[in-house]
Amino acid sequence: MSIDHLALLGALGSEASWERLDEFHPDGTHLWSPDAPIALGWHPYTRSSLWQCAQCSGAFLRYTEYGGYYVEERIRPLLADLIVNPEHS
Repeated sequence: MSIDHLALLGALGSEASWERLDEFHPDGTHLWSPDAPIALGWHPYTRSSLWQCAQCSGAFLRYTEYGGYYVEERIRPLLADLIVNPEHS
């Protein structure tokens, strides 16, 4: 899959939020469920960047997963209906 048509708009997280690894899944979703909430103050969004497609103008979130033995790029459409703003406990 080519991502040459994506342009970086900016990072979502900050140095202060980089170490947050807790996720927000109140309805039993998991990190890559299609209907998982997009909680911008929670992992992986604290380590994500926002990109825009030059072809469709869609917005996408990109995150690089650094596993113990692999590096994997993750891309997810930014869907307004899934954005939530829960408080951190």
